Amino acid sequence: MAEAVVSVAAATLAKLLLEEGVYWSDVKDKVEELKTELIRMQCFLTDAGAWQSELATVKQGVAEMKDLAYAAQDIIEKYAHTVATRKGGGVQKTMKRCCCILDEGIAVRGVGLKIDAFKTKISNLETSFRNNFIRESIIVGKLSPLNASQRNERQTFPRLDHDKERKCLVILDDIWNVETWNSLSHLFPNKDTSSKVLLTSRNKEVPQSVDPRGFLHELQCLNKGRSQELLEKIAISRKEDPVTKTYMDKFGKKMIRYCGGLPLAITILGKVLATKQTQEEWEKVLKHVKSHLYEEKDLLEVNKVLALSYNDLPSNLKACFLYLGHFPRNFEIPTKEVIQMWMGEGFLSQIQHGGTRNDTMEEDVGERYIRELEQRFMVQVGKRGSLGRIKTCRIHDLMQYCCQSKVQDEKFLHTIDVFSMKQHEVSNGNIRRLSIISESGNNSLEVRSVLHLLHPCDLSYFKGSRFKKLKSARVLHLENFKNTNGKLPKDIGCLIHLKYLSLKNSHINKVPSSIGNLWGLEILDLRSNCMRVPNVFKNMKKLKHLYLPYDYWVWPVWAKLELANLCHLQTLVNVQHTNIQISRELKFNCLQVLQVRTNNQVLQVTSNKRAQVAIQKLVSCSPDMNKLSLRVFIKKLPSQFSPNLAKLTLCETGLENDPMPTLERLSNLKILRLLSQSFKGKKMVCSKRGFLQLKSLVLCHLKRLEEWTVEEGALLSLCTLEIEDCKKLETIPDGLSFITTLQELKIINMLLSFKESLDEGGPDFDKVQHVKSSMEQKFLLYFNS
Repeated sequence: MAEAVVSVAAATLAKLLLEEGVYWSDVKDKVEELKTELIRMQCFLTDAGAWQSELATVKQGVAEMKDLAYAAQDIIEKYAHTVATRKGGGVQKTMKRCCCILDEGIAVRGVGLKIDAFKTKISNLETSFRNNFIRESIIVGKLSPLNASQRNERQTFPRLDHDKERKCLVILDDIWNVETWNSLSHLFPNKDTSSKVLLTSRNKEVPQSVDPRGFLHELQCLNKGRSQELLEKIAISRKEDPVTKTYMDKFGKKMIRYCGGLPLAITILGKVLATKQTQEEWEKVLKHVKSHLYEEKDLLEVNKVLALSYNDLPSNLKACFLYLGHFPRNFEIPTKEVIQMWMGEGFLSQIQHGGTRNDTMEEDVGERYIRELEQRFMVQVGKRGSLGRIKTCRIHDLMQYCCQSKVQDEKFLHTIDVFSMKQHEVSNGNIRRLSIISESGNNSLEVRSVLHLLHPCDLSYFKGSRFKKLKSARVLHLENFKNTNGKLPKDIGCLIHLKYLSLKNSHINKVPSSIGNLWGLEILDLRSNCMRVPNVFKNMKKLKHLYLPYDYWVWPVWAKLELANLCHLQTLVNVQHTNIQISRELKFNCLQVLQVRTNNQVLQVTSNKRAQVAIQKLVSCSPDMNKLSLRVFIKKLPSQFSPNLAKLTLCETGLENDPMPTLERLSNLKILRLLSQSFKGKKMVCSKRGFLQLKSLVLCHLKRLEEWTVEEGALLSLCTLEIEDCKKLETIPDGLSFITTLQELKIINMLLSFKESLDEGGPDFDKVQHVKSSMEQKFLLYFNS
């Protein structure tokens, strides 16, 4: 883990030099030297990671290196913020720069001296660490190179010479990675042989690389029935006393849910129950079932096995995995939000990880990390999006136990859980990250991230001027945050290192202008019901993702939001076209996601002509947009869309003409959602060769739609179709019978006659029979009429 921290610090310096190099002429050489020292430190820690050590001196040295890396990053980023806010054009900035030039000279000299001190400390620490590491490893003999033993084991495999007359089954257990298989594959020729190789792995990438056409069996957690069967086999199969069976029926079913379907946990519980004879003993196990699962010596061995998966992770993925320790047990973790938190921490630096033209955004790297953790079975998929993207994930109880133990070992995170009134004891000086589960009145801590989760509560910790105590914070997630006066404290502007700030679903209704001081902020989430927003975003030039409140007004009242300076903006959500400055020069070259909505109170009274012009400008100034959502009364579609558009949602747009002839020409459109009052006409037509890439189509609350025609050759890639509350639609299109890709059909809140027409023997049954009869596809009908 230490090498990940150092890697982030080095990548941060490289990023600052690249983006703000013009401001760094006075200390550029010293920063480059510090970056080089950090890279050397990272290499040393990576080499040291190849040895398994429990030596106290080694652990202490690693901890000191992490602290040095954190401190170096803080100093450089603070200097960058100070200099960047002073330099620039304009009379006021010029005067300010002249007035502050002496202070700036002192600051340059100060940061130079601090960098020299850091370099000396790093050098001394490396020398001391290396000497102690080598000396104690020889004397104590506690270190052994992991890779050497692996190489010795690999050399023991005999070559499998092929014979057509002879065949065999070779079983290889626990192949960790593709490289391991590559080193063994020459022993198993796959030509002219009937022999088979069966291998197990914790990594999905391995079987896919060994043979993409091979049979892949993914082990799943046991269901309740199989779990009960296994528990009975281990706990009572050798007992002839019928009373024991009654104990199993009475108590075992209650215990089994704590195992989460994991055979290892069931085995541990079964071994415990096998030694219990009386009802009192069984009741005691039920009462303390968690402690039996999580404190038994057998589980310590299980934890060691699970820890092997963690140890095998690349350093950058280790930090990402441990970050999931912020979330409580059985929590559905929203992947988009956690990826953005990783961004705020610097775990997904482009410079650190590189990337091609199609993989340059940090979110792409983050999604790849989520998939890799899922492929290694370290997280479980919760919900998937329409196109298969992982929307939520969770961690199995035992893997979370492993995660929490590593979190404590690394002093990576401090958790306050007021539901169980537990918190991990760790000295305040070592706390880097704080996760608050509900209410807390803790004293101030110097942390890099604060996550407040679950229920709304009044956090006394954040009353008054407490944010200034969190000056090192990079991530501040205050979802469901409640403040008695509804105001976000002004000293939020003191958090100059902040990269991520979320007030999602909070009780905050006024954001202070001091938020404009957050020069380095990259993600800002203000999604709540009603909020006053200051016109200060023009100063926050590094913003990549801006989520505005659902309803908001701009302060001062005569102003409109100025966003033209946000050249890195990739996401803009809940923007109101009436509250944004739209000039001819407006250009969002990086924008990927745009959601435009109108305040509920002015939805139908706004001038649709003015709205059309504004929407057209917003759409046309974003050439790379792939997701667009419009909730504004415009009557007419924009004349031009981004050719990359993959998802389009229309709601309350009041379109008078059939939108299909225009939309079916969008060659990359995969998801189309026509929601409430988006179309006010009576007839829609999907023509031949239209919507060739569309995977998902939703028609919802189109009150006037009477006829929908799908010509043969249209919608040839459609997988999911949902029709809801379109009560004037009399029948399903004939053209659906030609769509062989259709896997899921949802009919919700439609007339009974519509339902009956799709039943077997009904006039429209033949149109959906191919969906209904496919064994590999789903046919779902929901009726709430």
